[in-house]
Amino acid sequence: MLVNPLDLFAKKPAIAHRSIPIDPGVTVHYRHDLPGGLDAPQGLSHHMLTFFLSQNERQVTHVDEGGEYDGVMESGDFYLCPAGRSAFTRWQSIDKTVHIVFAPEFLNRVAREADWVNAGGIELRPVVKTRDRRLESLVQLFLTEIEQSHFGDKLYLESLSSILGIHLLRHYCDIAPASRRYTAGLAPYQLKQVLEYIQAQLGQALSLDAMAAQVGLSRSHFAHQFKQATGVAPHQYVSQQRVEKAKQALRSPQRSITDIALECGFANQSHLTKVFKKQTGTTPKAYRQQL
Repeated sequence: MLVNPLDLFAKKPAIAHRSIPIDPGVTVHYRHDLPGGLDAPQGLSHHMLTFFLSQNERQVTHVDEGGEYDGVMESGDFYLCPAGRSAFTRWQSIDKTVHIVFAPEFLNRVAREADWVNAGGIELRPVVKTRDRRLESLVQLFLTEIEQSHFGDKLYLESLSSILGIHLLRHYCDIAPASRRYTAGLAPYQLKQVLEYIQAQLGQALSLDAMAAQVGLSRSHFAHQFKQATGVAPHQYVSQQRVEKAKQALRSPQRSITDIALECGFANQSHLTKVFKKQTGTTPKAYRQQL
């Protein structure tokens, strides 16, 4: 019987571990592990990408039809185990890894939303050891979000997962992409509708799916069209607007910064401070004192 990789991890002791669900069927799982192993003789129910954050003195990884690697895994190396393939892995030293676990349907959905292919016909290739600088950058962005006490920004994580899916489709899948159908950006009436929706929902949890639904587009198509129209990605625009709203609220000295953070859609005061300082070069408190 196929087994979910997350169920295998749940049975293994670890020095530390943390998971964050992103899209339906996509989970990022960080582990600081003791020596051990994982076995899936019948195969995994989900694809699993394992990225190494530290050196492992000896890693033995076997994936059906993908071969076997027995040797040192350096920080930045990764292996890729497709769903349905029998596999096992053993490691002989304490290490740190990030595992991105995603259902096969995730890649099908990303492909459909990007107007590449119809459903099905996508085969993820097994990899037992390689490096990929673009993938390394994406993993580090996921890891940064996992380390946030508020589990990061949902909209940003959704964007990262879509970028990851497209990268995997381009470089690690057997697939013949169809021609794109993207145009030069959202029509003026569509952009107006989306921007009004964003302003009305700034204090709430905003998602790409919800924004795309306002103009009847798929998530990936919408994200591309929005950036074409505005010059920035949806999550960047939302972040900018939340900071602008916070600036206005900070003009009221009687209001607490904590209340302002929540009203503007931030998880807490520290989240507001981090984003505010990144965009303006100063903290909300210092900004208020300068008014």
